[in-house]
Amino acid sequence: MKIIDILGMSLKNLFRRKIRTILTLIGVLIGTTSITVMMSIGIGLDKTNEDFMQGMVDMNVITVESYYFPDIDSGSGFVEAEFQNLNDEAVQKFYQIEGVEAVSPELNMYATIKSGRYEAGVSIVGIDPKVMEAFNYKVEKGRLLSEDDQGAIVFGNSIPYHFYNPRDLERSGGFYIGDRGMSDEEPPVDVLNDKLSMFYNTYYGMEGEGRQRGYNVQGVGILKQNWQNDYNVYMSIEYLKKIKKEDERKQRQMEQSSEMFISPRRNSMQESEYERILVKVKDINDVDEIQEKIKEMGFGAHSYADMRNETKKQMFIIQAILGAIGGISLLVAAIGITNTMYMSIYERTKEIGVIKVLGCFLGDIRKMFLVEAGLIGLLGGLIGMALSYGISIGINYIASTFMGAQDPMMMEQTSVSVSIIPLWLALFGIAFAVFVGIIAGYFPSRRAMKISALEAIRTE
Repeated sequence: MKIIDILGMSLKNLFRRKIRTILTLIGVLIGTTSITVMMSIGIGLDKTNEDFMQGMVDMNVITVESYYFPDIDSGSGFVEAEFQNLNDEAVQKFYQIEGVEAVSPELNMYATIKSGRYEAGVSIVGIDPKVMEAFNYKVEKGRLLSEDDQGAIVFGNSIPYHFYNPRDLERSGGFYIGDRGMSDEEPPVDVLNDKLSMFYNTYYGMEGEGRQRGYNVQGVGILKQNWQNDYNVYMSIEYLKKIKKEDERKQRQMEQSSEMFISPRRNSMQESEYERILVKVKDINDVDEIQEKIKEMGFGAHSYADMRNETKKQMFIIQAILGAIGGISLLVAAIGITNTMYMSIYERTKEIGVIKVLGCFLGDIRKMFLVEAGLIGLLGGLIGMALSYGISIGINYIASTFMGAQDPMMMEQTSVSVSIIPLWLALFGIAFAVFVGIIAGYFPSRRAMKISALEAIRTE
């Protein structure tokens, strides 16, 4: 028999018992819809979580530390840390790694910035101005640092709101922690236009020889809101090095003049030239590989991609559980297909006998039943997939409406994709439904092949 003849007979047999075929199709489409929607929710949660993380942090950045614990994950207990100096030589080594886009060493310093009667305690971060754009620093006002800047600083978004009047604080007997929050009130200091002075916190407020002159600084920009840099002030790392050298020289002078003075810098730990080095990777998929290369050099390295990998493992387990729950429905549908095929055999016993007497191959009988079962799976899968897309759209609409109503920070209605059905999932759902149908029809087809031709003809 030709395949077109087998297909025609299969369709004719399916439509001969319309009610039974429709009921079997309903079982398949429910199973296909269940497994597709369940997996789409898992995919949607994974995508939402990754978008949230990428919106909060830069997943392509690796933070390199001077101390590395090579066997910390082996469970062997206490291990001795390896030390590598973070210096310009290390920066050049990282630049030579394939896939690295930019490298920036960092220095930190705590200081007080004054403007008139207002002041604010801040964390100063020295950074290479050349790579600020590569590390996704974006300004809300003003500009980023340039290589020629001397004493120029860029403020994190919340820092302008940290300025306060110490006298008001003394009178109130309280404390002050400024933040932007939801207030539209202007900060007390115009950091881009007012005159600013920066004092190293070690000596700020000291009298006599410990008194420090302030460094004149100029605010040139305010960064867009980003929780990673909202509470920092950024300046050229070369200028910050200059300030630190002056600080160290002043400390040595004070140590020589007073035995009672204890240097806050003195400790038994080895010190690096830089506190840390940030490495920007071009492709997020290369972060793990480059991070391992840095560790092989003896440096400590970590990134938010570590958290992303752990989250993906958890999401994979959730998707597997949701898919298994949906798969149960498809298993029930498979039982329904098997039952339909067996019923069809008993109803068409004489037809099967005639086909055998006419000399058709046994394989043709098997193909006929397998094609019927596969068609039930295909039609149920197609209808189920269309229903899945409709349910997915409904879930996302409800989620967007609910989340928009619950989140006061959301100024305008935005779409939320809780359920996502990518093309591969749609094709997989249809193909799996067809596969289940064929498997369900396999044993009934073998039963039909074993029917005796003479006994089949005598039937009815």
